[in-house]
Order: sequence, then C-alpha cells, then structure tokens
Amino acid sequence: MTKREERKLEKRMNKIEEENNKPSMVVNPTLGGKIANVLIAVFLAFIAVICIIPLWHVFMASISDGYALLSHKGTVWLPVGKVTLAGYKLLFSDSSILSGYFNSIIYVLGGTLLGLLMNVFAGYILSRATKLRGFMIMFCVITTMFSGGTVPTYMVIKNLGLTGTRWSLIIPGCTNAIFMLLMSNSFSQVDKSYVEAAEIDGAGHLSIMFQVMFPQCKGMALVTAINTAILKWNSWFEASIYVPNNREYWPLQLWVKSITASAEDFLKSANPNYDKNLLQYCVIVAATAPILIAFPFFIGKLEKGMAVGGVKG
Repeated sequence: MTKREERKLEKRMNKIEEENNKPSMVVNPTLGGKIANVLIAVFLAFIAVICIIPLWHVFMASISDGYALLSHKGTVWLPVGKVTLAGYKLLFSDSSILSGYFNSIIYVLGGTLLGLLMNVFAGYILSRATKLRGFMIMFCVITTMFSGGTVPTYMVIKNLGLTGTRWSLIIPGCTNAIFMLLMSNSFSQVDKSYVEAAEIDGAGHLSIMFQVMFPQCKGMALVTAINTAILKWNSWFEASIYVPNNREYWPLQLWVKSITASAEDFLKSANPNYDKNLLQYCVIVAATAPILIAFPFFIGKLEKGMAVGGVKG
C-alpha cells in the first residue's frame, strides 16, 4: 500500500470515528420538538410540586404552635402561630426514638450487605451457561408475579426460629428476584473472552466472579444496594408481625406509627400538653430527613449505575 493510499485510508477511518462520536441528540430541534420539551418540563415541574407540598406541609406544621395548629384547616404553608421546636424537644426526650434510629441503622447495614452478597452470587450463577439456567431464571421471574402471602411467610420465619430476633428483620427481604435478575443481566454482558482467559489461567469461580466480572458490574451492584437500603429504611410491617412485643428491636418506622397513633389521644387528658399535637409531624420529619439528606449524594451514582451497569470497561 502506497503512502497516498495510507493517507486516504486514515482520513476515511477518522471520518468514520467522527461520525460515531457525534452526539445522538438533536442539536436544532423543530418547533414541535420545542413545544414537546416545554410540555414535558411543565409536567415534571407539576409532579415535583405535588411531591414537595406534603413534605412542606408536614415540616411547617412541625414547627408551628401546637394549640394554634388545632384550629387550622387546610395546608400549612407557613408556621401557624409562633415558631417553636417544642415538638422536637418532646420527641427526642423519648429514648425510643434514638433506639429506633439505632435499630434501623443495624437493619439497613445488615440487610444491604447481606443482600448485596446474595445478589452477586445469584447473578453470577444465573449468568453461567448451566443446564438449569433456564429453569432458575423462570423460577425467579415467576416469584416476581406471585407471592406465597403474609401468613405462609410468617410460618416459615417462625419455624426457622427467627421471630422475636433481629434476624427476622435482616434476612427476609434483604434481596428479591428482580435484583438477582438485574445482576444476572449485568454479569451476562461481560465479554466472555475475559472469562475464558481467566479459566485458561486456572482461575476458579470465586476468582472469576470477584476479580474478573464483578469490577465490570459494580454499577448495577450499587443500584441494587441503594434500593435495598431504601426498602429496609422504610420497612415497618415486618417488625409489626415478627417482633411486635420486643420493643427494643423496633425500627424507627414502627415507632413513627406507634407515636403518631398515641399522639392523637392527648386531648383526652385533663390538662392536655398541646405540644403533643406536633409529635405526629415531628416524628415524620425525623424519619424522613436521613433519606432526604443522603439521597442527593447517591442520585448521580444511581443514575450512572442504571445507565452503564454491566457494560464492560
């Protein structure tokens, strides 16, 4: 090949590379596209406002005057009466809230770590070309559509001797079939040449899984871990049936339900403490604030993991 032909070939390759690297989005949208973008932006803003209004109402009510709040009707846009933190002082004077925070952190950390480990192992197994691969995937898919129900699940947990212990709130629900299938799909997208090269070098399953495949699937693993943490933090129903009489094991969300229910009876006393009217709002803020504070730090990684999880580097 002459130098002239080499230069032509090089120019052609550069042109192809430039075309492939061009952004896929429309640089100059049409009038219809602009109108659609405006409508989408307005719709999303409307949804955002709908989601924010209840949070704003609860927060404004939590710093309002308890007596004045009794006669207020409708949404609380600004604090009613004088601004006060009496509700929060009353709330955190109860040691059960701090105990609930401690228990929730234990359940979130334990459930997330155990769930992540199970997702990785299950995803690796489901991604391998075994004889039962199709059956196992179908089994997982079926469980996403049908459930055994609360009573059979409770009977299984009870027969395993987990009721009345912290394990009943850590092990059940630490993962699910959807997370396993997501990890399986992520593992399946790893280039097989990497796996074959590792097998030729004598690597075993654990080495292939953690040293070869998992580094390329950690984006999706992070997605499953974050979602598991959120589910564990908001979980209260399991505690209400597995540890109903063991208050020292109650997570924060179950204390929220209990305190909110008990705060409604404060007017029955001869000398009511009107600050208790604020408890139902303060406890919701206390339970929601950690997620609202932590979520912005993970939203970027969550979106990136959903976009590139399972794609080889």
